[in-house]
Amino acid sequence: MHRLQLDGLEVFHLCASRFRLDGGTMFGVVPRPLWEKVLPPDERNRVELSCNCLLVRQGKNLTLIDTGCGSTFTPREQDIFAFDTSHTLSRALAEAGFAPEQVTRVLLTHLHFDHAGGALHFEGGRLRPLFTQATYLVQRGEWEDALQGHSIMKSSYRPQALLPLEESGQLRLLDGDTPLDGHLSTFVTGGHTAHHQGIMIRTDTHTLVYPGELVPTRAHLRLHWNMAYDMFPYQTLTRKRDFLARAAVQHWIVAWDHDPALPWNRLEASGGQFTPVGVEI
Repeated sequence: MHRLQLDGLEVFHLCASRFRLDGGTMFGVVPRPLWEKVLPPDERNRVELSCNCLLVRQGKNLTLIDTGCGSTFTPREQDIFAFDTSHTLSRALAEAGFAPEQVTRVLLTHLHFDHAGGALHFEGGRLRPLFTQATYLVQRGEWEDALQGHSIMKSSYRPQALLPLEESGQLRLLDGDTPLDGHLSTFVTGGHTAHHQGIMIRTDTHTLVYPGELVPTRAHLRLHWNMAYDMFPYQTLTRKRDFLARAAVQHWIVAWDHDPALPWNRLEASGGQFTPVGVEI
């Protein structure tokens, strides 16, 4: 398990899921002979990915960022996505020393199944929020788009699997960039979905940023290496360019939402290219 001590905050990396997606879709217009060198595919052209969530401890407050895929999939879906059932959010929480009922806030970058699926679980034959004491926060526009099924991939949003969040009274909708407290804030990136958001954690001496699908893995640091899943690809390109430049100049720690090997890095810029380097605190 990976952990960072950022002044008075603790940040834990939680591997909530491991699964596979089509490599060509993960890299859009990039030819396979290029991307397969950094993420080798299996015999079905799928690359292995991780659902990397963050848990932020501020005193008695626990904030979870994204929830992974969850476990509410049919046998056919399990075959398509090759879910590794040895990795679950509940297990990762327990390994970090916490239980779901201790989580006080859940921040969702967006509502695709591999980010919001772990927000709920089956209890008594019904889908219910896994984090019973938490407030769930997502952009209002993202919530509305999810319920209407606005996505390139039909299966990305599962409206009926999201409604229990609203019915529970635990859902809070955000409108644009939102400061949440003295340390955490959200910022809308767009690109992947119209209202996709990243999360920023600031302390006196450190900044850690979770950009979500704006830069899902270290392999996506090249400006034109972007996903075919993105609803607004040009927006992804321009906003990723600006984000990476700022992250390198200001020495941010960037946490990857899908990198299968590392949870976070700092970045170095040279000649318009960005290189991940280790994090030393």
